[in-house]
Amino acid sequence: MTASFSADPAGFEPVAFPAPWPSRPWIYANVITSRNGIVTWVRAGAHDDPIRAIAGGDFSRPGRRADVRLMRRLRASADAVSFGAQTLRDQPNLIGRVDDVGGDLGESLRRFRTEHGRSPVPLQVIYSESGRVDLTVPIFNTPELTPIVVTTSAGERRLRVGSRDDRRVKLLVAGAESVDSSGLIRAHERLFDELRVRYVDCEGGAVILAALHEADILDEIFVTVTDVEIDPAAHVGIKRITALDGGRARLIAESRTDSDAGYRFQRWRFNPRS
Repeated sequence: MTASFSADPAGFEPVAFPAPWPSRPWIYANVITSRNGIVTWVRAGAHDDPIRAIAGGDFSRPGRRADVRLMRRLRASADAVSFGAQTLRDQPNLIGRVDDVGGDLGESLRRFRTEHGRSPVPLQVIYSESGRVDLTVPIFNTPELTPIVVTTSAGERRLRVGSRDDRRVKLLVAGAESVDSSGLIRAHERLFDELRVRYVDCEGGAVILAALHEADILDEIFVTVTDVEIDPAAHVGIKRITALDGGRARLIAESRTDSDAGYRFQRWRFNPRS
């Protein structure tokens, strides 16, 4: 039996999570997916935006606005917000902050973080095996941010050469030439031990979510399902959501908004914890 889940409460309502694990953070993710389970594809150009298409081309829809507000609430509970390098390439101005929504919600999110002893902006974690990230983008050049790159020894060398100020970017080496499951686990144990990261909110993309899931450290995922059907034959490099009801995930909560029945909000848990 699933619980009710208030995806878009009238006022700010924090999202409750279990305690972190003894040696690593509790890791949760959030994605938006089409009705047939597609989350992204290889962009054909600057105007080929998978998220916009999956959202039905209308970011003003009540359901999409509720999805954005939920995303900020999830960020508010995180010590670190993480992204794959491709997500950062596709969205070079991306920063996982909570206060960009403005208004009463933005103020409530900032106050919530302060009251819980968290910094105004979560730590920013980028996963990049190759170290090929653009160090000129805002996430690496905003004074109040702490950017962390999980990479390889080869990626570390590339980043050290490219960084104008290596004190601004913390590197976590998780492998020599590639990052396997054990390397990902060690990287998150270091986040826990060295940087006191207890909760990680991973916002994708699909490749890193699949890697976290394979390493058995993706604890739960919040899924926004739209009413849009995407034709997989119309795109290259289609990625679908990590197996949920066909796997071992358990649906623990779901809801719809009163204003947009076309959007469904689900909360799936992979790793049980009281």
